[in-house]
Amino acid sequence: MDSNNKGGFTINFGSGARRGTSKSFKDAYADFKRKVILRDSNRKGKNPVFVLLIALAIMLVLFFLTLPALNFMAPEFYTFIITGILVYNGLNLVAGKMPIFKTGAVSAVAIALLVVAPAVLGFLSQPIFRAKAYSALIPVEDASFADTVKEITYDKVPVVDREAAAIIGSRQMGSVQEVVSQFEINDNYTQINIRNVPVRVSPLAYSDIIKYIINAKNGIPYYVKVDMATQEADLIRLVDPLKYSKSDYLMRDIYRHIRFKFPTKMFGETNFEVDDEGRGYYITSVLTRRIGFFGGTDVKGAIVTDGNTGESTYYDVSEVPAWVDRVYPADLMIQQLDYRGSYMDGFFNSIIGQKNVTQTTVGYNYVPLNDDIYLFTGVTSIRSDSSNLGFYFVNLRTKEAKFFSVPSADEVSAMNSATGQIQEKNYTPTFPVLLNIKDRPTYLIGLKDASGLAKMFALVDAENYQQVIVGDTVQEIIREYNLRTDTSGQPGADAKEKVIVIEAIESVVIDGNTIFFIKAQSDDLVYTGTAKALGSEIIFAKVGDTLNVFGNPRESQFDILEIRP
Repeated sequence: MDSNNKGGFTINFGSGARRGTSKSFKDAYADFKRKVILRDSNRKGKNPVFVLLIALAIMLVLFFLTLPALNFMAPEFYTFIITGILVYNGLNLVAGKMPIFKTGAVSAVAIALLVVAPAVLGFLSQPIFRAKAYSALIPVEDASFADTVKEITYDKVPVVDREAAAIIGSRQMGSVQEVVSQFEINDNYTQINIRNVPVRVSPLAYSDIIKYIINAKNGIPYYVKVDMATQEADLIRLVDPLKYSKSDYLMRDIYRHIRFKFPTKMFGETNFEVDDEGRGYYITSVLTRRIGFFGGTDVKGAIVTDGNTGESTYYDVSEVPAWVDRVYPADLMIQQLDYRGSYMDGFFNSIIGQKNVTQTTVGYNYVPLNDDIYLFTGVTSIRSDSSNLGFYFVNLRTKEAKFFSVPSADEVSAMNSATGQIQEKNYTPTFPVLLNIKDRPTYLIGLKDASGLAKMFALVDAENYQQVIVGDTVQEIIREYNLRTDTSGQPGADAKEKVIVIEAIESVVIDGNTIFFIKAQSDDLVYTGTAKALGSEIIFAKVGDTLNVFGNPRESQFDILEIRP
């Protein structure tokens, strides 16, 4: 170090250091800059336009492979642009003749802005600053469970989860010889309604690229439909085969197809659905940000893609066709419900005081209601006890959300209570489906054996989870539940009188009470009543007799309160 240097710190570069001379950092940088400028003036390379075109070609290939959304609200957009800048600078360094120093300096500033600006905007979009906005992402209406969730017949009660659907569906592959060796089943198994019947559907998929080359011209001809009530599966031929799918390649890959048609839209999940005429479609949620640039992810519309023609149409959420069941992703709805429960009274309350802070329970399921699919989940306090404050129901097509204030056991407690009735069988419970049975919220739980299929079923009273009924069929446990819970003997608001002709009559003893089951001619209802309510004359009733009964009609049965003259 030179003792006459009043600046203090110096840096030695190259041979000057060996001769005892030194340069300040400022001087060394100036020398470096002059050398770069001199070298740039003597560079011989490709025309800058040519380099730019090569960079754009590389980025097109990258876009083809990674399919980012070209949208300012999408984080991958900034990554894509930064990558493009680096690719251009790399090509310019190797084969271009643009000034390296100037180009690099401009690029460094651009990259810094592309990193810092999204980071700052993202930070300002966090719940700590916008808690109220996060809590308002999903409007929720308080409602009556009994008035909103209508009773459904046992033949429409969904009992098949995705895992069981995959097992049941796989057994259908051998039913059509032409598909056995060429296709496999896609594991999507979307739950939808077809003509008001809850089913899970999944298209076939090409087994590998060789099978794709062989069969691509004709497309995918079938999809698997699993009836969620009967646990029966069918291999259904589509009206028109799928020429675009998740197992296709290049521009027939469904994700790539819709990305090139809608390069600026942010996509959520893509689900396979079938309309009432049997045509296959892919429904893709289109996302937006409701809070700042990067906060409050929500759905603003859906893209409906014809699986045969590839025709894709964007609809705002208010205009989505009525036959579509899945527009809003379930996980996104759970996230928004948790935001609502956490931030309704502000961000700091969610951490410190936690007054009125709630969260959804550990899982969710789907319930068919009014020919739509509703997500349901329990609501519990932030302290995660074993009880629910109530239930959320969210329409996955319209986002209509309701809260039912029903203090009850949580789903896990109900599952444990159900398996406790048959411990010796080592069955595994499915996540419950919430039903309305006699205006009471009731968990229906499938009990699966080692094969993954439901062999028994349980009904657990949500408000009193010690009340459990286990049986071999849904019809059996619902019927027994109705009998056990009909203790009032009082006519309901829809009580009526009917004349029936006995087609069959049987009696059983349940919990010490004799219960009569009557099948009437030209009637699908099962008529039930206790010996006490029906009186002594029922003992002598026989097939062909006519009875004038008065009682309460249910979805699948009629509770007889008395026999009238």
